[in-house]
Amino acid sequence: MMGKNPLLVWVENNRKKEGFGNSLVQLLTYACTDWIRRECSVGLTGTDGLSWFLAKAPSEIPMGEWVQNPEINAEAIVEFCERSKTAPIPESLKMDFPKVLDLRGVVCPGNSVRARLVMAGFPKGRELDIYLDEGSPIENVPGSLVADGIEVLSRKKTGNYWILTVVKPADNV
Repeated sequence: MMGKNPLLVWVENNRKKEGFGNSLVQLLTYACTDWIRRECSVGLTGTDGLSWFLAKAPSEIPMGEWVQNPEINAEAIVEFCERSKTAPIPESLKMDFPKVLDLRGVVCPGNSVRARLVMAGFPKGRELDIYLDEGSPIENVPGSLVADGIEVLSRKKTGNYWILTVVKPADNV
């Protein structure tokens, strides 16, 4: 057994155990989420990662079939998990955070709450342009973001609204 894929050894040793199918789905969930995290710099929960794959996977990745019949597809699931460690993610599965958050027309404090929620899950070091109305939004939203450790890079008035460019610092915890 020396040199054999550890996941295949695990499959051989656990195939007849209760809960084996659920364990395979968990393995698949982890692989999907990890692949998205590495390739797209997006952090998701396991359930969200698997859902993304189920919704968008190309036909050569029969994710739905694997989830419905994990025991039958154990070897294919293991092969997918191994491939996901090094292969580039298929184009249809690439995802990215938005570059713009348009909060025009959103009244206070809703605009501040939305901006803070988006930035809480936003990747470190990536910039976001937030569109804000004149008045209390441009007066209040920047302060609430700064209180959360977000850097305001610029404020620029464009027509009848403002563009606030922010970034979550790389050292922000």
